[in-house]
Amino acid sequence: MKYIVISPYSRKIAETNEKSPKDYPYWEKLIELIKEKEIKIIQAIGYDDEPIIKGVDESVKYKLDELKTFLLNDDCLCFISVDNFMGHFGKFIGKRGIVLWGTSDPNIFGYEENINLLKSRDNLRKFQFAKWCIEEYREDVFVNPEIVIKALEENFF
Repeated sequence: MKYIVISPYSRKIAETNEKSPKDYPYWEKLIELIKEKEIKIIQAIGYDDEPIIKGVDESVKYKLDELKTFLLNDDCLCFISVDNFMGHFGKFIGKRGIVLWGTSDPNIFGYEENINLLKSRDNLRKFQFAKWCIEEYREDVFVNPEIVIKALEENFF
């Protein structure tokens, strides 16, 4: 069965232990829409207390060599992640994916090989290299799940 690997979170903010402003708010709806296409969803766990997204078929904390093998498997359509390690790792191993951007700039931190989904450059934070603890979390800066599905259909199905 074909599958998609999701990496839904960035590390919590060290100073406050709050969720990252990079975290996409619409994972449950997105997973529902993907599963309508009979695609398995596997959540790659990035840190120990990472919440499991409702609706995923499997969640696994991989070692890097295992994650590489899993992503490069012929049954893996792509990865979907927020602005976190996965986009960089995908670039390194040659696996394309979809990266969901909020207020950080994909022109600085992203890779053109990936599908970089940014709702609006108007939402970008003024100081791109500032600490994340000064940013508040905003759901309104992210694309809706239907945009992600369209990008999947156009690039990976």
